[in-house]
Amino acid sequence: MREKILNNNDDYNLVIDNFEGPLDLLLFLISKNKMNIFDISLSDLTDKYIEYLNDISELNLDIASSFIVMASTLLDIKSKKLLPELEEKTEDELTEEDIISRIIEYKKYKEMSETINQMYQSNFGTFDKPMEKIKFIKIIQYTGETFEKQEVCDIYNEILCRNINKININAREIQKLALYEKVTVKDKANQIIHYLEKNDCLVFNKMFNVEVIDNIEVVAAFLGTLELSKLKQIYVKQEELFSDIYITKNIDTKGEYDLSKIGE
Repeated sequence: MREKILNNNDDYNLVIDNFEGPLDLLLFLISKNKMNIFDISLSDLTDKYIEYLNDISELNLDIASSFIVMASTLLDIKSKKLLPELEEKTEDELTEEDIISRIIEYKKYKEMSETINQMYQSNFGTFDKPMEKIKFIKIIQYTGETFEKQEVCDIYNEILCRNINKININAREIQKLALYEKVTVKDKANQIIHYLEKNDCLVFNKMFNVEVIDNIEVVAAFLGTLELSKLKQIYVKQEELFSDIYITKNIDTKGEYDLSKIGE
């Protein structure tokens, strides 16, 4: 429970603002003021209760409605003890004996709950057996079955064949596939532009020869050529079918090329 300390007229007051209910607060006040629960002055207890609620109010702390209801009940009982009885008591009306009996009953349940909580913390007096490592003894028994020399060779060859079949025949191509992924149309278009910046003409079949570079690079270069032609960055000329492809730069670009749209 949360605790606060108040200094009021050099008195030391302990304020606990997280009770489970009004009965819990009343039981605390009885214990704090060292009252005999079987011989309680409800009038004095009411004064302590109201004083406590006033201290909480001064701290601007919220008070649950159940505490207010209990305060009004205690004040009602105290006022009726001071005044002469003019009306008969109803069956539903709480009396001083009712409040005290409830506090006593609540005290029993609270003490029992604390005992159960302690038992729970100690696992109700039970103990767990620590985990043990179980060691299994390996026993190898000879079955008595014998094999001929040729049979052993056949079994060994069969194991070798199974291992060969497990090998991925395309494993050697993985490195090439990784290389293909790095070749882009934009890269090849850049290569063509850089070449034309230093030369007047580029012969596609000679620069991108399938006998020298991979097919994927040739395809990427050809697509890059088509993209540059579509963007009017270069001129492409081929005199006849399967003849050399000549690429020249567009003079109107004045050396400024826009490759941002290639590859979109």
